[in-house]
Amino acid sequence: MGLNKLNDIIKGKKENSNSGKAMVFFICLVLSSFLWLLNSLEKRYTDRISVPVKYINLPKDKQVSGPLPKKFDLLVDGYGYTLLSHKLRLAFSPVLLSVNDLTDKVLENDRISKYTIYTSSHREEIAKQIRSEINILSIKPDTISFNFSTVIEKKIKFKPIVDLTFGKEFILKSAPSTNPDSVLVRGPKNILDTLQCVSTKHFSYKELTHNIDKNVSLESNEGLVLSQKRVTLIITVEQNTEVAFDIPIQVINRPDSIEVKTFPGKVKVSCRIGLSNYKKLTQNSFKAVADYSLYSKSVNRLPVSLVSYPDIVLSVSYSPQEVEFILEKNFQ
Repeated sequence: MGLNKLNDIIKGKKENSNSGKAMVFFICLVLSSFLWLLNSLEKRYTDRISVPVKYINLPKDKQVSGPLPKKFDLLVDGYGYTLLSHKLRLAFSPVLLSVNDLTDKVLENDRISKYTIYTSSHREEIAKQIRSEINILSIKPDTISFNFSTVIEKKIKFKPIVDLTFGKEFILKSAPSTNPDSVLVRGPKNILDTLQCVSTKHFSYKELTHNIDKNVSLESNEGLVLSQKRVTLIITVEQNTEVAFDIPIQVINRPDSIEVKTFPGKVKVSCRIGLSNYKKLTQNSFKAVADYSLYSKSVNRLPVSLVSYPDIVLSVSYSPQEVEFILEKNFQ
């Protein structure tokens, strides 16, 4: 056996010996840590734990109108192993608070909408849900204030929320609407008394040349329950055309002793209107006047105003906007 080979064998034995010692040390360390942990868990400790809260058995026909605590911070006393297990379990298991039981059902009375309880007075009910091994020393918050609103039902109109632009020669035939036009809403009376409408989600249509008949969702309304969550949005468009009329000018505010003749005696009115309303438009739909009370000797002209035209027209213009005139005595 060569000297080098002998050295390698000795070196290998030393490495195996060191590896074995390290393993023994690691096992001893784990065992001692485990024993220390067991010993620690057998002792009693004072600690804080956070517990989620769920409110049940609420008053009928009433709704919470203010925030309630979502968790309790408990100062507790117990054995280490009990506190550890409960810290893990309580992260997923809420404490249930029966509101009607805690308030002796006084909130079922329509005239009562506010009630405050002291959590320390209900320490026993809370402790029962955590097990007897843990002793609750204190609870935060120390009070819970219940504020309720009477719940009612009311029909509320829908309001379409849309931005529209139209293709060339197309217009809106009628205001955007919904089918149905209203919804039954259930919620706190103080909210429903002032609620004017339920809005659809916002929609935008560009260069519109066709009708829209689409099932759409509604804006969320916190604290309210709607009888339906979607509605049909209706947008109707049509083509428009230009119409022109010659309208006689009527002179107003003239003295009875004179006649006023304007030149020209008519104005040309041009307007755009949807095809569905085209036949509704006549010469009598417009009224043009020249106000004699605005006459000035320095300017021998009267301004012309278009004082009446129907709402169904989209745009309107007229010419001329000033006229010359002559005065004649009225012999009648």
